[in-house]
Amino acid sequence: MQAGKQINIKVLRSELKAWGKFWRRKESVNGFASSAIREHVDTGTGDRNRSENIYVPGQIEELTQFISRLRPECIRALRARYVVDKPLDSAATLMGFDSKRSLQFWLAKAERSLITCM
Repeated sequence: MQAGKQINIKVLRSELKAWGKFWRRKESVNGFASSAIREHVDTGTGDRNRSENIYVPGQIEELTQFISRLRPECIRALRARYVVDKPLDSAATLMGFDSKRSLQFWLAKAERSLITCM
């Protein structure tokens, strides 16, 4: 993240691509469930699993923390766009959206929210 400087959409999307690539590799190579991101930032007293042993680089961790504060629909939209390695219409169905248009709505809302809070 750029400390003390307003982030723009181009920089945000670049960072989200790196974030998505990191989590996609962790989930596919290490066999973690798609909920590994949520479990990593979860501070509840639920059943802990392997995800707490993941090394997460600082920039990815910081972005994950920002994302974890968003609405669930926004998190799903970000995962559909940046983590799921499929076309948007397929990713929308896979992540439980009614349509590609619905996914795009929540994705835009998520990106705007991240720009505002970063």
